Amino acid sequence: MYARISFILLFVVLVLTSCQEKKADFFEREAREYTQTYCPQKMDAVTTMDSLVFVKKEDRMGDLMLYYSLYLDDESRKILMDNLGELADMNLTDLRNSVTLTKYKEEKVEFTYIYHDATTGEKIVEYHFTPKDYQ
Repeated sequence: MYARISFILLFVVLVLTSCQEKKADFFEREAREYTQTYCPQKMDAVTTMDSLVFVKKEDRMGDLMLYYSLYLDDESRKILMDNLGELADMNLTDLRNSVTLTKYKEEKVEFTYIYHDATTGEKIVEYHFTPKDYQ
């Protein structure tokens, strides 16, 4: 009797684990295919989405990394640097309202937005959002 219950519990754990691995593999492939198909993608006059990368993690589903390049003159860069908090708030609001990222949010994926200077390649800022931030 106990052996049967143990076997059933083991089976359920294996099925749930394999589903999570398959979902992580799906997210990884989907990010790669999106990048190959749509990137670089001009978002506005100064922002280009360079790529999406899904990084699987052992302790959780993973991170969706969104890489952007910013084309800024000196004045625009100063304005941006003075308003990094507003950029973080904008990214978080967009993440919370995004319908296209719902399947990622349901799996408690973490999101990282990385902005680089298009001219120098220098990292300008990086924002990391966990489920506690966006739910």
